Amino acid sequence: MRKKILNHTCLLVVLSVLMTFLAASLVMYSKYNEDLKQSVRDSTKYIQDSVEKMGESYLDKDLGKASAARITLLDSEGNVLFDSLEDPTELANHSNRPEFIQAEKEGYAETLRYSETLSKQNFYCAVKLSNGDILRVGRTTDSVFSTMVSSSALFGALLLLILVLAFILVRKQTQDLIEPINTLDLEHPLGEVRYEELRPLLERVDEQNHQIAKQMEELKEAEAVRREFSANVSHELKTPLMSISGYAELMMNGMVPGDKIQEFSGRIYHEASRLSTLVTDIIQLSRLDEKDSDMPFEPVDLYELSEDIVLHLDSAASKKNIQLQLEGASVSVEGVRQVLYEMLYNIADNAVRYTNKDGIVKIFVGQRGSHPYYRVEDNGIGIPKEEQKRIFERFYRVDKSHSRETGGTGLGLSIVKHGAILHNAEIVLDSEPGQGTKMELVF
Repeated sequence: MRKKILNHTCLLVVLSVLMTFLAASLVMYSKYNEDLKQSVRDSTKYIQDSVEKMGESYLDKDLGKASAARITLLDSEGNVLFDSLEDPTELANHSNRPEFIQAEKEGYAETLRYSETLSKQNFYCAVKLSNGDILRVGRTTDSVFSTMVSSSALFGALLLLILVLAFILVRKQTQDLIEPINTLDLEHPLGEVRYEELRPLLERVDEQNHQIAKQMEELKEAEAVRREFSANVSHELKTPLMSISGYAELMMNGMVPGDKIQEFSGRIYHEASRLSTLVTDIIQLSRLDEKDSDMPFEPVDLYELSEDIVLHLDSAASKKNIQLQLEGASVSVEGVRQVLYEMLYNIADNAVRYTNKDGIVKIFVGQRGSHPYYRVEDNGIGIPKEEQKRIFERFYRVDKSHSRETGGTGLGLSIVKHGAILHNAEIVLDSEPGQGTKMELVF
């Protein structure tokens, strides 16, 4: 940036000085040239009047010395009668000179002639006297080109001086300009805005800082969730594995009576089933976390899934004498069939698990406006207000003392939450302790 500013400034200075020099030279030369011509005209008039009054005797060498102009007197044939600078006898005939020809015809003439080298120019005024002779007065001066060349040394020195001053000033100005940028507090860019032109950039930096801070916080939270999840998985897996290992060791060492073998085998089977369910839920949750793009979306009938869910939960509901009812009509949504089934099943399964004996669980499927919905209502134990925000956390259970008896993995509602995110669905929860729970999925 500093180099660009310096280069551009130097170029601007050179062009400015050059154009100023050219303009000033042309104006001054034009003024000087006009004054010179007027001086020659005045001299011609004065000498003409004197010669007319006093005769040719007025012209002598002293007159030439007293005037900077060259004075020449020609007869009507163009022969030189008098010249203030040269011997008339040595000068050629001037009858072919433009000023002589014009003065012969019109009585007065002005001509401007350049030398072959273009370094000098001659201005002549010629007037016809009363006796027929031609009086010519001339002045020689430098041409425009010669004038500029002669001033080139001064111009070069002036340009060099200006460039040195410009370099020093631009260097200092650039340093002062860049210093606030180099000392910007990028963590708080809007704390002190020295240049309003930088405000849009600083606002972007500030916005990015907030985004980075938010992302870092989300990463910390995700890392904390991951650590907690790993610890919970280890704990949840350890319990059934220890039970299976303990029962199997007792049976292997012959420490189980024959009439108890079936009971111990049932316990091993129960723990193995619980372990298998837990592993299945963990795998399903991991797939939802990754938002697997390979999951196929297709039209899925929620009522058809609900019928299958009621069929699978009928046995568990019957053991507790729970009435399991399904109401509604066929309604279709675009989604992943297996994930939708897991979501709907887990909500209904939780309702059955946490509803006391002789309770009732109702499942509703329908459409409200343009939004399909799935709702489960029960008259179970309910969920306290302070617990409702946490029930979708992994391995979180409201009734921890009852969790082992229900056989749940603690991942069901977490799968519901992630499945809802995948399908852009909203979860609506309404629950009061002792009065039951209503949970609805709106697609």
